[in-house]
Amino acid sequence: MLLRQRLQRRQRSAFTLMEMLIVVAIIVALAGVGVFALMPMLTGGQKDAAYAQIKGLQAACQAYAAKNGGNFPAKLEDLLQKDGNGNGPYLQNSDAIYDPWSTKNNPRPYTYDPTGQKNNGTVPDISTINPKDQTDIISNWPKVR
Repeated sequence: MLLRQRLQRRQRSAFTLMEMLIVVAIIVALAGVGVFALMPMLTGGQKDAAYAQIKGLQAACQAYAAKNGGNFPAKLEDLLQKDGNGNGPYLQNSDAIYDPWSTKNNPRPYTYDPTGQKNNGTVPDISTINPKDQTDIISNWPKVR
């Protein structure tokens, strides 16, 4: 009788292979659902980062213009070095001229127009296109209603 009780305790003290496989399958399924749920948040974060970077670039362009007789830089790269008057640089990080979707193998600089045609010439036009949605243009252009 005592031997039988010990054997039953040993058999009950471990999980079967089938139970372990079921638990692993449930964990994998939950992780898969979690990844798909978080992906839109990641793209939304990149879009928000692009808007913030564009505002920063616009502010740097305005600072450049204030020190250079109202003239905006000819290209964004000009913000990374001293201007003709010895002022600057207006940006500290060269990555600032690339959008959040840039990689080392695929750099994506912001599109820049110093004439500011879309902004009625008040500030330069700065924009990029969301690579996941080619119709999604992120820019400092005025909202059309």
